[in-house]
Amino acid sequence: MATLKALLLRTHENLLILQEREAKHGGNAPLDLLNQIRDHQTAIELIEQALSTELTEKELKELKEALRPLLVAGNVEQLDLDQVKLERPRLPFEPETVLIPAGPFLMGSPPGDNIPAEEMPQHEVTLPAFQIGRYPVTNAQYAEFIKREKQQEPPKKAGWFLREPPGDKLDHPVVRVSWEDALAYCRWLSGQTGRSYRLPTEAEWEKAASWAGGQGSEGAEGKRQYPWGDTWEVGRCNFGSDDTTPVTAFPEGVSFYGCCDMLGNAQEWTSTLWGSDPKENLFPYPYRAGDGREETKPSHLHRVYRIYRGGSFRDEPAKLRCTVRGNSDPESKIRWRGFRVALEI
Repeated sequence: MATLKALLLRTHENLLILQEREAKHGGNAPLDLLNQIRDHQTAIELIEQALSTELTEKELKELKEALRPLLVAGNVEQLDLDQVKLERPRLPFEPETVLIPAGPFLMGSPPGDNIPAEEMPQHEVTLPAFQIGRYPVTNAQYAEFIKREKQQEPPKKAGWFLREPPGDKLDHPVVRVSWEDALAYCRWLSGQTGRSYRLPTEAEWEKAASWAGGQGSEGAEGKRQYPWGDTWEVGRCNFGSDDTTPVTAFPEGVSFYGCCDMLGNAQEWTSTLWGSDPKENLFPYPYRAGDGREETKPSHLHRVYRIYRGGSFRDEPAKLRCTVRGNSDPESKIRWRGFRVALEI
């Protein structure tokens, strides 16, 4: 947690925990608990008011002092106000992101005809809140990286001339980038912005693409087969073609949380390991982030394959579902694979 937006999110999460405790007491909740709920509600109002203006450092300090006595509660996440900093404005070349709230979602597919074994069993995964790119990283955004990092090679055979991107494809997803290239971009972007960018895990990617709320939230639908719903519809994504399209070309394919181009156009690298053999999944479901599948440099594997998601412009509908998993050599650079970023909050 380092921004007011993150503080607001964490305070909302703590308030929900406190309200759940109140519900368990029926109409006999202790006064101390009721006071904690009231204080958290007041804190949320103060933070939301602060977010509606541009705070100075002095005003941020005053806000922290006002919040300290309000954000005191037992058995909830303790919020370190000293870590909260003023958020830097988004830079012109910085990818736009959307918030994916904390909570559980269903990952994978239920049993069915033609469902590959690696998509099963369907299971519940709980993730902390994070942000993910609204669109895949574009040629224009990647060009800033190439321009400023002289040691980084531009994509080859992708329309780039020397270190300049193809002028007619600035808003297309960058392709012919390896997993290491994508990782290097995220590290560079983090250094430029002061924010913590990285590749999404495959669980984060799938939640952003397929989950439509849940737990009684307004408009909740739960799991979707496609970002837009459960029925395949032409005109929702770029498929069965011979080239990429602008990342904004298919607004009707948007996911519940606001992500575009999650299916078709370009496959997307994730941070997640598949294993050392493309035909053998070393990390089957259920997904567990702590079992080694998210290691950046797994010393126990002589060779690795990383998972990509989303399919590409070459694929037909059967391969364009939110749960489809693919894997590839992280050094591979092909004309139908790119990536989008995730952002720590």
